[in-house]
Amino acid sequence: LLKRLLAFGESKDSCPNNMADSSADLLEKELADFEILEEAKKEEVCKEPGDGTSSLKNEKEEEKKKDDIGESKTSATGETPQATTPPNENAREKPSALVEKDPEKAVEAKVEGNTLFKTGKFEEALRKYDEAIALCPDDEKESLAAYHCNSAAVHSKMSDWESVIESCTKAIDSKPDYVKAYMRRSVAYEKQDKPVEAYEDIKKADELAPNTARIKARCVKLSVAAQERQEKMKNEMLGKLKDLGNTILGNFGMSLNNFKAQKDPNTGSYNISYQS
Repeated sequence: LLKRLLAFGESKDSCPNNMADSSADLLEKELADFEILEEAKKEEVCKEPGDGTSSLKNEKEEEKKKDDIGESKTSATGETPQATTPPNENAREKPSALVEKDPEKAVEAKVEGNTLFKTGKFEEALRKYDEAIALCPDDEKESLAAYHCNSAAVHSKMSDWESVIESCTKAIDSKPDYVKAYMRRSVAYEKQDKPVEAYEDIKKADELAPNTARIKARCVKLSVAAQERQEKMKNEMLGKLKDLGNTILGNFGMSLNNFKAQKDPNTGSYNISYQS
């Protein structure tokens, strides 16, 4: 997979301009696939004998049985069970911020989210990542950053680029040197036709991981796009200022064409002269 990533990065410079969107899609897919493999390896390590996590599923089933028993006892006493709101499949409710922090349950929710993500159940995966974020202690910045970046990966699969940016920003707030978050946010900015912001993020990623071929390839491509956009914005601004100036000077029978600016080669300053 690493060979594929390197080959993908080195080949992007030669891609024609009309493949810009598809190259961003491929980068996002590479990020997601690489992330899934990393998580899978971690899960395999966690399942080694003696670490206590292999029985996680059994413990969950036992807890569920206890909950079921508790509900049955409540009904038997004649008390009215607390009403629950049926889940809305079309709306995602985030866990309450008042939930008790539990790092182990946060990891469990993240693992379940990864499984759902791999099977294409993105809405359900997103709810699990939200649960992991809510359960994670505030001082565990590394884990929080990873959970937010996982959420960003789901949003990208759903083409919700604004939410990708939001989740990546939260990940970067928790971990300012998170290369993957900068890369993913760069793709989202590019999808929103914001090449200047996309370039700033990929440039930051390049500073943090200077020897990564695919990052350097995106730096070159987005640098050109950002310069073109900045030049266009500058020309539009100058055009508006000129129109405003001509509107004001028109009251006096003049226009900006009556003024000529000459640069002084010694000082670098400009001298303005009037020409009738």
